Amino acid sequence: MYLRLSVALGFLLLLFTAPALTAQQLDYRQGELIVQFSPDVDGKTWIVQHPEIDDWRLLGRTMNTYLVYFDHDRFGERHLRERYWRDAGVVNVQLNHLVEMRRRPNDQRYNDQWYFRNVGQIGGVTGADIAAELAWDTTTGGLTGAGDTIVICVIDAGIDLDHEDLVDNTWINRDEIPGNGMDDDNNGYADDVFGWNTANNNNNVDAGGDSHGSAVSGIIGARGDNSIGIAGINWTVKVMQVRNNFNSSESEVVEAYSYALDARKDYDASGGTAGAYVVATNASWGRNRGQADESPIWCALYDSLGRRGILNMGAAANINLDVEVEGDLPTTCPSEYLIGVSSVTTFDERENGSAFGAVSIDLSAYGRDVFSLQYGNTYGNETGTSFATPMVTGAAGLLFSAPCDRFQQLLRADPPAAALFVREVILSTTRQNADLAGLTVTEGVLDLGAAMTEMMSRCDDCLPPTSFTVQPVTDSPNGLVIDWRAIEDVEPITLRYRLTGTEDWTSVANATAPFLIEELPTCTSYDVQLLGACEQDEVATEIITASTDGCCVIPEDFRVEALSDQRFFASWTDLLAARRYRVRYRPVGTMVWDTSITTQSILIISGLEACTEYELEFSTDCDTTVLAFGDRQQLLSTGCGACVEEDYCQPVPFDNNREWIQSVNLANLFNNNSGANGNGYGDFGERSSQLLVPGGVYPITVTPGFSENEESEAFRVYVDWNQDGFFSSNEVAAEGNNPLGGSFEQEIVVPQNADPGLTRMRIVMQYPTIRGGACPNISGEGEIEDYCIRVGAVDGCPPPRNLTASFDEDNGTTTLVWSASAAPGSEYVARYRLRGTTDAWTELSVSTNQVVIAGLNLCAAYEVEVASQCDEAVGEFRLFRFMDDCTFTRDLALNPSSWSLGPNPAVDQLTVSWRHDLLRPECYLYAPDGRLLNFLPGGETDRIAFRVDALPAGLYFVRLLTADGRSGVRKVVVKK
Repeated sequence: MYLRLSVALGFLLLLFTAPALTAQQLDYRQGELIVQFSPDVDGKTWIVQHPEIDDWRLLGRTMNTYLVYFDHDRFGERHLRERYWRDAGVVNVQLNHLVEMRRRPNDQRYNDQWYFRNVGQIGGVTGADIAAELAWDTTTGGLTGAGDTIVICVIDAGIDLDHEDLVDNTWINRDEIPGNGMDDDNNGYADDVFGWNTANNNNNVDAGGDSHGSAVSGIIGARGDNSIGIAGINWTVKVMQVRNNFNSSESEVVEAYSYALDARKDYDASGGTAGAYVVATNASWGRNRGQADESPIWCALYDSLGRRGILNMGAAANINLDVEVEGDLPTTCPSEYLIGVSSVTTFDERENGSAFGAVSIDLSAYGRDVFSLQYGNTYGNETGTSFATPMVTGAAGLLFSAPCDRFQQLLRADPPAAALFVREVILSTTRQNADLAGLTVTEGVLDLGAAMTEMMSRCDDCLPPTSFTVQPVTDSPNGLVIDWRAIEDVEPITLRYRLTGTEDWTSVANATAPFLIEELPTCTSYDVQLLGACEQDEVATEIITASTDGCCVIPEDFRVEALSDQRFFASWTDLLAARRYRVRYRPVGTMVWDTSITTQSILIISGLEACTEYELEFSTDCDTTVLAFGDRQQLLSTGCGACVEEDYCQPVPFDNNREWIQSVNLANLFNNNSGANGNGYGDFGERSSQLLVPGGVYPITVTPGFSENEESEAFRVYVDWNQDGFFSSNEVAAEGNNPLGGSFEQEIVVPQNADPGLTRMRIVMQYPTIRGGACPNISGEGEIEDYCIRVGAVDGCPPPRNLTASFDEDNGTTTLVWSASAAPGSEYVARYRLRGTTDAWTELSVSTNQVVIAGLNLCAAYEVEVASQCDEAVGEFRLFRFMDDCTFTRDLALNPSSWSLGPNPAVDQLTVSWRHDLLRPECYLYAPDGRLLNFLPGGETDRIAFRVDALPAGLYFVRLLTADGRSGVRKVVVKK
């Protein structure tokens, strides 16, 4: 009876627990199996032969393992496992079990770090994250395989040195004794215990309240799994601080990076007993619209850092611009050791306020509402590319710690190649994002989990020799020197070479670097390659083609740069076969060459004309050969003035959808009707060749444009009178507001001490007030325009060049308006009389550049003359006559036979000639739309030559104007 009861009870228990057992969550993915094939089986071919498999994914090349997908409603996992197991080509087959992440940190605010694991915490898209937990299942950072402590250098505004979540991961220079004022470790910096402050040239890296640097550092390396705060991408990394406060000059940029570079050099030289094992730098700052070719030293730093094994990350501008078109630093620096980073949101959408570039911006990371450290031992959100960039920096640092033997061997053998390996892994594993198509190199978002998976999947890969170079032997025409680095497992190395264009190789077994091949023919091309193996896995480098020295050629690196004082500096690599070098040069449009000869590899050419476009050619002379001159280069000499040559600050984009600068009129010298400009900024260069003289008074009229309701706008006009490249507060030439419905009108007075030359005028229009000076760093509503104006003294007291007249029939008045003259002051004399008579002139003295005459229509039968008044003395008068309808000003016409131009049509050069009796002619070249393209004074010659080969084909106009007011206009056609 007892036995039966027990059996019945067991049956009842089984019956009631069955639903609970079947309702338990599966610990594997249905419809998926992991299949490992033997090395001689082609997995793809095997899969094609099994129609029940709907899809597949390669999991690892070395283990020949695939994940296969099938319809689990039609095929049971157990049935297929048994089938596949019986296949001779299958080594193993298993269910795809679910794995619980072992490396989720216990930090209290970890859930706020949605960018590591996004499950919609702040309303974003689930999965819009960098998959950090998958990477942490492999490593949480801190050390390389050889035990080196990984250091990441953050160049920023300093940190909170006492922050609870960063203090344990802050890099400390243990070789420095705090507070003794001494440079104990002889690295050039006294008391640099936590880093260096380039802004103040001291050791204070505490941010003093600014949270930017703490937030950046926290993303990279807040202490992880310590039960407080947040986790950094690297839980135990060391973060080095270089404080630059964001207002640094380029010299401080060089100093900041050099601190990190020197620390790594000291570490390598000492075998790890000094310095720091810096593997990455982070720059969450830059120069908006900066041009790489203007900052060669800054850009060259990244290659120098890379040669030490340091990978560098730079933030793109927080402006919606194309860096390939408008520029950006550091992201456009052309170094393979630099990664440019833009920003996406928690919805996996491109941040509209982030710059882009299909060549220079490599990838995106999350930069909106990024939760991290704040100054004062607190936490909070930050937004911008500043906070997307440290995600990539932190990812690089974590990858350096990957427990992957072959990579760690590369890290020891060839640090630069290891840095490039990390870069390639990061960029090749981004998660594709349609919002980034055509806007970044990878068109994707950082995927740290995929990067770590890729890194580990390549641990068994046999890596070919790296840093492979072939160079001619110095001072010998008969040898090549071959150098490389190789991991420990690749041995031995076989070097082989052959004459380029042939098939037969000469092989050298057990070669060691550097390897010298001697007794080769002079100036002969060879192919060189390295072979190696890791046990059975063979590898080979690319084939490099190089030539022995002794060739008589024009150096490929011949380059010329313009120096101050109208000089050129030419340089090139010295050739073994060369006996001397020749450089010839001439102003564009002239026929006669000047030639300089040297036996050195540098040359300074002096005595050039200021602000003149030159063309240069180069040639090499050898023992038996004199080469023809090579490709022509063009270069502008210095002396053009500050407006062109100084590096003026670039304002941030303004919102000009509602209001903009419609037109600018400077004393009738020019009237530029520009309308709304892109990004609220326009640079219009030189619009008039006339000098503004010290002491001169020039009315300026700025007219705003509006899309809807008119407003009273604030205006400020800056002129860089001392031509130092800055707009200082004492260089405000005019400011005020326009009346509703009207224009801003004031007078600009040129200071007596204004430097002569071409300088810049900046006009700022902003609503409702001017904020931020000439270079506002925050956006506003309005527009900014730049112009070049020419300052200088003139001989005599010249009259105005142009005059217009208008007759008001209702009031019976004639209004005369003329452009400001090149004479100082603002005093003029206007006079008129009946045309064709010798009657006395009626004269009017005025203190402006216009006058209204009542009761007369001067356009009908009168002639008008205007002169400048200088120190109460009246200068020469210029005569003006008008058509009866006052529609335009007509200068006295030149006799067509008194001047000519040719050839017409013109292809390369256009020459304008005139009779010797014409008084000081000036020549102007205009586009069909009236834009002044070029201006040349005649001087003492009777001809002027214009270069037109850079102009588009089409119709142009040439105007010749003499000092006594006579002028003529001719058409010219430019052909290609």
